[in-house]
Amino acid sequence: MSRASRLHIALLSALAITASAQAKPTPPTPPPDPHDALAKQVAAEQATLATTISTVGDKLHSADTVRLHRLHAAIRALHAPLAEGASADERMAVARRRAAARLLLERDRDERAALADEIARLGAARARLAGEAAELPALALPDQLTRPAPGAIARHFGALEHERSRAVLSRRGIDIEVDDHSPVIAPAAGTVRYAGPIRGLDQGVILDHGDYLTVIAKLGELALPIGAPIAAGDRIGRAARHRVYLEVRVKLGPGGMPIDPEPLLPPQPEPKDPPVRHVAPGGHRAAAAARTR
Repeated sequence: MSRASRLHIALLSALAITASAQAKPTPPTPPPDPHDALAKQVAAEQATLATTISTVGDKLHSADTVRLHRLHAAIRALHAPLAEGASADERMAVARRRAAARLLLERDRDERAALADEIARLGAARARLAGEAAELPALALPDQLTRPAPGAIARHFGALEHERSRAVLSRRGIDIEVDDHSPVIAPAAGTVRYAGPIRGLDQGVILDHGDYLTVIAKLGELALPIGAPIAAGDRIGRAARHRVYLEVRVKLGPGGMPIDPEPLLPPQPEPKDPPVRHVAPGGHRAAAAARTR
């Protein structure tokens, strides 16, 4: 076999291997684990709490230092002897100094008590966060949710800049752009814990799914009583207008801890192109004439 033939065969083999590698299906991306997002959120809160405790502790130390100096000055002012034969003005000046000393001592005492109380509350919060971090791996959290209604994400979870004021706000859920008055379904199986008005979100429902809750709001019509069991995909109402609000809140801490529901939703299918209708030559004129008849 000639050298050119061997090179030709080698080239064909390489092309076949490349085509086979390209034809190999890409393994599906595993769904995100919400435990990871929660762990980061708890760690961030713990770091913020540690910084706050350090700052308040420094303030308490400074308050104690100032209070000690004022206490020594107040003792001197309160126990300073009044000269014999002091005039009424001198007696009034001494009384004012003693009253000011007592006022400063009371103010310093109240300030120190407030800082000490804040340190105690921050310490309790730190202990609570440590307990939540230990409980986190055992929580049964969803790896996927049913989309409450078809539509694209209009507003995302997290920081949001207000369109008019430019103020940075924090959103605890997402808005889904839907058809006007679109039917809305439950994102997972659970129990209805609340159904009614939610401030700033029109009507809404809160569903209990065990270790987490979902809030579905901006509804104009509710179809479920409180306490009713519900399956994923069951209808819960209709959109009030053209958006539906979805929030996922894990049962950690007072009021729960929100997580981003967007990674848990299946991808929105791409809209299909309308079918192309072929019209024979002169067909447009014939169709127009038919419409006028």
